Amino acid sequence: MEFVRLRGIAVSPGVAMGRVRVTEPLVFSAQRESIPPVRVKAERARLEQAVRRTRRQLSFLRSKIKKKAGQDHAFIFDAHLMILEDHTLRSSLDRIIASEKVKAEWALCQVNAKYRRTFESLDDDSFRQRQLDVYDVLAKIYRNLKQKREAIAAGGKKILVAHDLLPSEAAGRLSRGNVLGLALDMGGPTSHVAILARSLNIPTVVGLHDVTGQVKNGDYLILDGTDGEVIINPPPAVQREFESKKQRYNNYRQELRRLARMPSLTLDRVRFTPMANIELPEEMALAQSLGAEGVGLFRSEFLYLQSASLPDEEDHYRVYSQLARSAYPAPVTIRTMDIGGEKSLPQLKIEQEPNPALGLRAVRLSLKNRDMFRTQLRAILRASFLRNIRLLVPMITEIEEVGEVKLLVEEIKAELRAEKIRFDQRIPLGVMIEVPAAAALTDLLVKEVDFLSIGTNDLIQYCLAVDRSNESVAYLYKPLHPSVLRLVKFIIETAVQAGRRVTVCGEMAADPLSALILLGFGLREFSMNPIFIPRIKRMLRAVEFRTVRRIVAQAMDLRTAQEVEEFVTEKILARHPHAFLKGGAE
Repeated sequence: MEFVRLRGIAVSPGVAMGRVRVTEPLVFSAQRESIPPVRVKAERARLEQAVRRTRRQLSFLRSKIKKKAGQDHAFIFDAHLMILEDHTLRSSLDRIIASEKVKAEWALCQVNAKYRRTFESLDDDSFRQRQLDVYDVLAKIYRNLKQKREAIAAGGKKILVAHDLLPSEAAGRLSRGNVLGLALDMGGPTSHVAILARSLNIPTVVGLHDVTGQVKNGDYLILDGTDGEVIINPPPAVQREFESKKQRYNNYRQELRRLARMPSLTLDRVRFTPMANIELPEEMALAQSLGAEGVGLFRSEFLYLQSASLPDEEDHYRVYSQLARSAYPAPVTIRTMDIGGEKSLPQLKIEQEPNPALGLRAVRLSLKNRDMFRTQLRAILRASFLRNIRLLVPMITEIEEVGEVKLLVEEIKAELRAEKIRFDQRIPLGVMIEVPAAAALTDLLVKEVDFLSIGTNDLIQYCLAVDRSNESVAYLYKPLHPSVLRLVKFIIETAVQAGRRVTVCGEMAADPLSALILLGFGLREFSMNPIFIPRIKRMLRAVEFRTVRRIVAQAMDLRTAQEVEEFVTEKILARHPHAFLKGGAE
């Protein structure tokens, strides 16, 4: 039989080799089944009994994952319990049962369909994946209506293959210790399944489209979670090749653990700080294990997208205080809601805009919805009592916006003092430089705030007028374009001269060559997806700052991105030949 190679998305590194166990998707479907009016009360009671059973199961899974992977990874079940108790969701179910005189199964299907349509309308993959959390909770209630126990697969260690896994399914199956690797048709790198797999060191490839249609129980599989490859029924020569790669990766992991504990210093002892961009609290443990010295960017949007109603102050506070405790004493930078435009917020019924990238989003949306903004700010301030939280406001374009935010923060501080609630009286306030207008105002902004964060992804797109997701013009998206470099250099140097902290939290921080150039500009805080921290830390430890600064200064006279890339690479390699060495299982 000829072996088959499939390509997917690598989300948890490592190599797994073994026999396949295919798991059937856990879905719910129902025909509309009417009930007489006298049965409505009993049907609602039946639904409530299923909800209670679901609550017990989620609490049990939370305890189990807390023991296996730590408190941060048990957070998902706090979120699921919040969804379960969501008033809007529960009242929708009750209303359908009562008004349509139908069984609870049909009500669950209708509510799930409504949420699916809402989330699928979002352009951001990470937000669409949050629909799985709602589906997970609804499906669990559905199964509990049937009073059926979930089957637990027996046997030795296997590679688990599935179309997709709900977060609670993943927690239950992956925590048993009998899964060598995980291969899914669906999924992305920010899904709960991916995060949990990384925390448990289970090699995982997702986005394989049809792996479930290509394999059957008992097939032999090689799964490469580093390069995103799955090989079905490989010949002996290929098996030997990957046995060697598996050993190299295991050695690499030991090196990463060693590197994570080493000081973040260049060869000439200049200090830099690698930090993590995360969007879920359960990512904190992985980030720390990879060498993150704090959170440079915490995306708070998931709080708004995990339930039918807006999160209240306590919802926010639980997340932020847990994050601050997990990272303590390292800093945690919490970005206020960056929603609007492509990232729709169903609860606010934001109208579709003709040009969302230039529309009502981020701080503009927050200032237009003051009550919602105050709720988030109060929670951030309350959670700041450990004094390691920084408050970051996205997409500032003018000084007036900074003034409005500062006034609001001071009002809330006065409220908290009156209520005798402790908080960090001097919580650092920063703004994101994402648009050229803010970049041009850097010398004025540094007088108004405590720190700056450069969002290079958006800044490059706005600066070059290029949508990098548009295949027709994506070739023009060049982080090393001289205009981009001059803009970023001006921001960093202006902040440093004013004695203000400045962080780059866009993808430039995670790109080796770009990170070297940023170091040459004087940047000290690099924030990125945690999985890239080891390679950037290794590279910056392999160079002298004074050498990099001199080379980068010379490169600023060049005319094109290609010239910059070639010049800096050649000069750095001549002085530090090991700077660009790759690590891992290559």
